[in-house]
Amino acid sequence: MAGRAQVELLEKNQPRQERAKRTYEAILVAAAELLVEVGVERISTNLIAERAGITVPALYRYFPNKYAVLHALGAKLMDRQNEVAEAWFEGHLGHTDPRQLLAGIYPLLKMTYEVTLEQPGGLEIIQSLRAVAPLQELRLTSHRLVAERFAGALAELLHEAAGETFALQARMSIDMGYDVVEMALEERSLPPYDILREGARMIAEYWRAILQEQSAD
Repeated sequence: MAGRAQVELLEKNQPRQERAKRTYEAILVAAAELLVEVGVERISTNLIAERAGITVPALYRYFPNKYAVLHALGAKLMDRQNEVAEAWFEGHLGHTDPRQLLAGIYPLLKMTYEVTLEQPGGLEIIQSLRAVAPLQELRLTSHRLVAERFAGALAELLHEAAGETFALQARMSIDMGYDVVEMALEERSLPPYDILREGARMIAEYWRAILQEQSAD
């Protein structure tokens, strides 16, 4: 597997004309379909170009390699997940009781699950961001941003500074939430919404214990 420093992940060109935009989207759709069908190890620029109905040189006008295509797919999915999280935070900023924030964890997990499910190849994209070294930083950066937002929202509700411990607790909660969503997508033997509910309950109980410790100090 190629290392992070050896792989160019930036797109070559952002499409501006309608025809170019259609070609760009066709590349992403083809890559998502192939991720599901052949997996991240076997996917290639040749396969992507063939599925998209273009030549390989035409693909290279937009992306230098398959990792850049997967990076663009991952960024698109992370953006959608982050939009869900941001809307959720905005909807809870007016509350004065942090328990109301905790009560909303299940809806957040549910919405994150559903936007990921709506994305063709959503689970496979997440798995590639976790497994492929050049793509891992994209996932980590997205999780850091959401965790910082979560820590800031809780700190605001508690009228406290978001210190290192708070930041760590928020990051653990966010990563647990994404793991729960991934489990709901992967696990075929259990109802996905039951998984999400249990995951939400675990995260909420974790924060209730933290809040109780803080009120006792």
